[in-house]
Amino acid sequence: MKRWRDGRAGLLLPLAFLLPWARSSLYNVSAILGGEPVNILEFPWHVGIMSLGNHVCGGSILSEWWILTASHCFGQINNSNLEITHGRDDFKNTEDLTYKEVDKVIVHPSFDSWLLDNDIALLLLRSPLNLTVNSVPICVSEVSNVLAWDNCWVTGWGITNTSLVKVQPSKLQKVNVELFGWDWCGQVLPLLTKNMLCAGARDAGKDACQGDSGGPLVCNKKRNITTWYQLGIVSWGVGCGRKNVPGVYTKVSHYLEWIRKETAKAGKPYVYVEDSACSSPISCWPLVFLYFVMF
Repeated sequence: MKRWRDGRAGLLLPLAFLLPWARSSLYNVSAILGGEPVNILEFPWHVGIMSLGNHVCGGSILSEWWILTASHCFGQINNSNLEITHGRDDFKNTEDLTYKEVDKVIVHPSFDSWLLDNDIALLLLRSPLNLTVNSVPICVSEVSNVLAWDNCWVTGWGITNTSLVKVQPSKLQKVNVELFGWDWCGQVLPLLTKNMLCAGARDAGKDACQGDSGGPLVCNKKRNITTWYQLGIVSWGVGCGRKNVPGVYTKVSHYLEWIRKETAKAGKPYVYVEDSACSSPISCWPLVFLYFVMF
């Protein structure tokens, strides 16, 4: 998650003395705060995006060919060196990591690197993923009403303590968050746009930050607790884990038509079905059911 940095810091500096929400925005941290280690089988769509062996961002499996992530992840790296690691939740055992090379990065053409509006990107893989119980596509939905959703989680490999900003855990982390209405968030975070949603905890200490950029925010529907949908992409925030200051996520429901057009243009179409499960030939949730049967 991006923390108001680069050139914007100079413009925000006068505001830092006037607006409480801006004061903690002029530093960088990488964290999933208030979370806990997680097995990849709980969130089998989560991937790590790597460059020359270094973790760059998180992402999610959209189909066997496509990874969904954030545009701001790719401003300062050589895209020709990108690859993803999938199906694993621990970076410690590098011999066990499975990699796939990235063939193409598609950044949204209207991405605003200052406001982080339209902070969404697609990665086309050089070869398709072998979809298994620990590498499963996430579902998407056009439903954008926050009242329709429950049991929301964010995952990532960010640090777990902001006082240890250089210590990144090897183990994937998860944190339970609550969705907040756009009107309330717009008052707390005046630079919010309609392409964003916000989530966090009322109390301090639970959040996703820069090290988790591009990762998924997933929820169950209140009327369907068996299927997971990706509502957001970790994008930006002010500080980290502050009370009543939520994190900001790209609203995936606003980009389903863009995803359809871009994937079709690239020759690997993502076929979105209204309120779809997965676009892949392998349905996600029979695989999850199989996991519970096996384990």
